[in-house]
Amino acid sequence: MAEPPPPYPLFPPLSLLNDQARSALPINLEVLQRLKATTEHLHALATWRTGVDFLVRESAKPEFEERHYKKLCPILESMMHWSWTVRDKPLHDWNSADAKSFMTFIMRPPITWVTTPGCSRYSKKTKQNFANKSIDPTWRPIIRPTLTGDDPGLSSKHHRNWYMTHGREYFDFLARPRNAADPAPTTAAYTADTTTAATSQQQDKSKNPFQDMAPKDYEFRVEKPQAVFSPTQLSDFLDIAESLASYNEKWEPLLFLTALAVYSDIPMRAVAATQTIKPTFSYFKPQAPDSPDAIQARPKTDFAKNYSKSQRVLPIVPGLFESPLYLRRGFALAPRFEGYFQRYAHFRHIKEPAVSSQSFLFPQENGLDAYGYGSLIEIFSEFCASILLTLRSRPKATLANWKGSDKLDPEASLTFNELRATAKRAGMIPESTASGVADEDPSVWPDIGIRQALSRRIVFNFAD
Repeated sequence: MAEPPPPYPLFPPLSLLNDQARSALPINLEVLQRLKATTEHLHALATWRTGVDFLVRESAKPEFEERHYKKLCPILESMMHWSWTVRDKPLHDWNSADAKSFMTFIMRPPITWVTTPGCSRYSKKTKQNFANKSIDPTWRPIIRPTLTGDDPGLSSKHHRNWYMTHGREYFDFLARPRNAADPAPTTAAYTADTTTAATSQQQDKSKNPFQDMAPKDYEFRVEKPQAVFSPTQLSDFLDIAESLASYNEKWEPLLFLTALAVYSDIPMRAVAATQTIKPTFSYFKPQAPDSPDAIQARPKTDFAKNYSKSQRVLPIVPGLFESPLYLRRGFALAPRFEGYFQRYAHFRHIKEPAVSSQSFLFPQENGLDAYGYGSLIEIFSEFCASILLTLRSRPKATLANWKGSDKLDPEASLTFNELRATAKRAGMIPESTASGVADEDPSVWPDIGIRQALSRRIVFNFAD
């Protein structure tokens, strides 16, 4: 199907709208000439006049400004030109199917209807009378901040909502009962054309073509492919993660976060800091209740040799994670998490010899605060991007059958939750369990990072 011809502006500047309202025909001679050349059955002049009347009514509203006019005019012009050049149908004859087709067109318009900011509607010659000004051939009703190639891309949600809202308002205006306040036609030709259009519209004025339309009907979701790994591919992923961390120590915390995603069901929010809660190593509980703290009294060892391959260097490894954000829940840890915990604890001891159970899990560089949820998402995405880049550079990753599964999509992305989903499919994540809270003192509030063992009576000072 050939692309529709480029549209042209139909309405004057806002400063001339009232002058235009007093004339039954367009002031600009080129607009008048083009409208007269439009096929007669489309009733172009009558449709244009209805558009002027609608603009006059809208511009009379107290809150109406020139920026509203500049947004509203292209919407009406798009509706009219699409109806004439694409649908070959009078605008006042639209039904719901026409409106839906128009919105589909607007959501992905052809390049001939789109331009970048800065174009003018008419000639910029300031001393020229508006009636004699020529139409700017580069003008288009739809504006994109930038254009690359011949595909203008999808329209924004704001763009979609403007067209739906003002399209509905226009047809409500078109179906209104005429009264004495409406502008009176001044020529016999215009009177006949308007009467034909009005009669056609009144055949079904109770049904606005945009009436049953909802924004969700035109939500185009561009889904970015996700990296989905088989168990053997996931092993490759973890090997690369370890290699990157061994090469650059800035990735060590992210390797630990990767292990949390793959070998536990702990939500990222549970290890991210808030204003009142700063997750520490104490959130990891040992497998045996009477076991000593897992990272106290860490001996100094050779950093590079002892943990470059995630060797076990701690005698005790946690088997459960508990957080005040998830009360009465404990998150079990897979046995393979042990090596990553040992590695991270050793790394932290090398960097901070005084590290203890009360040290932040993910401290910021200054050590005075911990990373929040948004920051963890950002730096983890950067880490995953580095891993995927390394995977894509491997020759085997481009094979159609890479380690028993599909090849890695070159556009694939990976988030914490997507990595967690892959690990769950591979059966690597144990289920979270209910924490043992039967013997808890009911008069003590849970520790939410404010103060431990704080009595309810002290907090609220209840009167007996």
